Amino acid sequence: MSTEFLMDEYCFACGARNENGLKLKIIEADDGVRARIVPPAWSQGYANVVHGGIIATILDELAVWAAFKQGYRSVTAEFTMRIKGSMNTKEIYTALARVCNIKHRLIEAESEICDDKNACVAIAHVKLLQIES
Repeated sequence: MSTEFLMDEYCFACGARNENGLKLKIIEADDGVRARIVPPAWSQGYANVVHGGIIATILDELAVWAAFKQGYRSVTAEFTMRIKGSMNTKEIYTALARVCNIKHRLIEAESEICDDKNACVAIAHVKLLQIES
């Protein structure tokens, strides 16, 4: 698989060139990665509440980036999410992810989204499959 395919800047979650995407700016953190998020109005399901699919996208993307920052190119093999509270549009959140375990080609990661008071609104356990680059 080519590097150009993997990183062409059109990813819905992190692609800077995708005018319809979230444009997440993911940075390295002490034990993984993080991103500051202010969900736009178009990300809502119910009025002013972020759609669960968008929440899942953010959690998944951060998990893949946590593995990537450790040198692993991967794709999601299994994803389990728990929403603990509402995520509202136009409010500030922080998403975090870290790699928990690596065994052969399987990478396990955890990701979470917290509000500005550090209350967790969603968590995910993600199993990633390492791919050849």
